[in-house]
Amino acid sequence: MDNTLLIVNPVSGKGRVRTILMDILTALCAGGESVRVCVTEKRGDASDFAEKYGLGADRVVCTGGDGSLNEVISGLMRLEHDRRPGISYIPLGTTNDMATSLSIPKTPKDAIENLSSFTEHRFLDVGQLGNDYFGYVAAFGTFTNVPFTTPQAAKNTWGYLAYLVEALGQLTEITAHHTQVRYDGGYIEGDLLFGFVTNSLTVAGGIVKFDEENVALDDGLFEVLLIRKPRNLAELNETLANILKRNFNSDNITLLHTSRISFTFDGPVQWTRDGEDGGIYRSVEVVNHRQAVRISVGNSL
Repeated sequence: MDNTLLIVNPVSGKGRVRTILMDILTALCAGGESVRVCVTEKRGDASDFAEKYGLGADRVVCTGGDGSLNEVISGLMRLEHDRRPGISYIPLGTTNDMATSLSIPKTPKDAIENLSSFTEHRFLDVGQLGNDYFGYVAAFGTFTNVPFTTPQAAKNTWGYLAYLVEALGQLTEITAHHTQVRYDGGYIEGDLLFGFVTNSLTVAGGIVKFDEENVALDDGLFEVLLIRKPRNLAELNETLANILKRNFNSDNITLLHTSRISFTFDGPVQWTRDGEDGGIYRSVEVVNHRQAVRISVGNSL
């Protein structure tokens, strides 16, 4: 009999988990699994549950958004590599970028059915920003703080529209940071508007997408997207258009592939990790931990 740890975030995705919790338990118990249920009450609970009870589990089932999955991964990273249980994910958040990259169904019914296919899994790289971990993206600069500055009540009521409203409110606060960037075999210096350090096919709710042939989630390499400060509004519009068209070879856009990268800024800079508060740094290193966790995926992978 398998032992499963079910970690439930009761508020993500407009609280939808309340309507499907019995369906999740029924699906797990039908397979003869012994299930321990932990319900989060505050930030950090999912990490603590994953660390505390993960050693006794064969897998951890996470319900919630990208932030909830981030916490589960962070908790498991506190365990020795060969003692980390696998992860299954029922995405109930607003953006669910991780689910997109892993082809995990986003409708609750299909995601629950996917629980039975845990044999379909893959190893996943995990990033480390300073002392903290992330599953798919660490980001800084203009608009990248929108996911965690948007009030939870607004997310629950308006969904993705709440992010758009928050972003529009920041249009007058666009700033660039003079930055020194060191990565595997290279160095860049300049005024950066924002940057993404990713292990994903899509970030920012699908606004930024990478070509599948250029991304592997288990190769030990990040995809790093750096956006330089445009000289005028026309250049800004052109840069944003190039990002949407996946044209990452323009003058103001740099795409790198690297196992580690460090940033030194001219002042304190706010970061995000998987859409949550990532801390403020003047200097920080980001490191890739290759194939650090195992996660069940959708049938198309």
